[in-house]
Amino acid sequence: MNPQPARRIAETPTELHSGQPVLGQLRAAPGFCPPEPESLAALGLPFSFICDLILKIMYFNGNILGRDVAARACLPWSVTSEAINFLTSEGYCGTTGIRGTYAGGDFAESLQYLVSSAGRDRAREILELNQYAGPAPVHLDDYLESAQALAADMPVVSADALKQALSHLVVSQQLIEVVGTALTGRQALFLYGPPGNGKSSIASACANILGDPIFIPHALYVHGEVIRLFDPVHHRLVSGPPTDHDRRWVLVYRPVVHAGGELKGNELELSFDRSLGFYEAPLQLKANGGIFHVDDFGRQMIPPRQILNRLIVPLESGVDYLNVARAGTTVGVPYAAVLLLSTNLEPGDLVDEAFLRRVRYKVPVPDPTLEEFRLIFKRVCHSYAVPYSDSALRYLLATHYEPVGRPLRGCHPRDIMEQLIATAKYLGMRPELNKNLLDRVAKAYFSDIRPASWQQMGEYPRTIG
Repeated sequence: MNPQPARRIAETPTELHSGQPVLGQLRAAPGFCPPEPESLAALGLPFSFICDLILKIMYFNGNILGRDVAARACLPWSVTSEAINFLTSEGYCGTTGIRGTYAGGDFAESLQYLVSSAGRDRAREILELNQYAGPAPVHLDDYLESAQALAADMPVVSADALKQALSHLVVSQQLIEVVGTALTGRQALFLYGPPGNGKSSIASACANILGDPIFIPHALYVHGEVIRLFDPVHHRLVSGPPTDHDRRWVLVYRPVVHAGGELKGNELELSFDRSLGFYEAPLQLKANGGIFHVDDFGRQMIPPRQILNRLIVPLESGVDYLNVARAGTTVGVPYAAVLLLSTNLEPGDLVDEAFLRRVRYKVPVPDPTLEEFRLIFKRVCHSYAVPYSDSALRYLLATHYEPVGRPLRGCHPRDIMEQLIATAKYLGMRPELNKNLLDRVAKAYFSDIRPASWQQMGEYPRTIG
């Protein structure tokens, strides 16, 4: 049997103004916290790799203090100094003396280092193979251990926590239950329904109840190759008091990796940059610990079945296999993301029975009812400090919705309000729900194209109480 339509959806004042959902309270310490390495051996990386990395950092930065070299490599000075001492003994770099004021600690930290002529020649040789000169990577084995620790510390998603996370949206109990059970089981979830009804907002809100922030590496070291993992587009750093940890790892909120119609097949595989000489992690690996949201499912440049076929093995086994072509090998990495698919296309045109079996949780997200639309409009008016009026809403519906059979969308109140405020400022007026402003906004916002009728779940309401 098909699930009953889930009622929806609206952004709250907090989400509208901040752009981010409200985050829950953090624990005193994350479940997994990598300890600071005490020696080069503790890094689990080849000594030659660390020396080459330090030399590249020096080469790109010119005259540089020892402590700054350590900061750019995200290594403690006690570890960095071992590599610098070796490079100095080999004649690849030297010191030009102390610069500035000595602030205590190891005297060598305050020394200024400069790459020698032989060091520049050596650096150019290295850069022909790999131009990575960022934070020292984490060995794949250490990343696998961290994934096991996180799996053992997986929190349970409670009904109360989910209701609170979705409290800024107008949703039905049915949707809450389906989403909650999918998140508890860390199973794939399929949301479908008309556009503009908050499917992306649901995805972002859900990430906040998957658990506390997590540590992820800046990059991974795999068979001599570097895979860059941390991505500021998808990972939000946690600010606050510093925690003693291995600085090759960063503390981030649970990620929500969004991929829309622009998604290409190569973004689900390791991407090698030939000019830079290192790999970029695929989107599903960046989403580990959070949500991998494929929005506008079915509008990608690759067929929906190809996306599913690529993710079938990770979904069923919890392990994703990546081809490290330059190393001539394939490695298994943990798949610990919740796959969330959302579409405004007809589901029957996109999926078959095999798809529905593997994506175990499906729930429609339809247009809001009239009363829900009214509630959304009132919330939006309150968030923008514009007085709400039932009579103004009745006028808007009777004039710009009913005559053309325009469906109610959860995003309309927010969009209309933002345009109304901008229009009022342009005209030098006070923002309010009057006929003049509503007509101007509606004329600019709505198109004359009649929307497809399949997405109108239920008969269009004619009156507002």
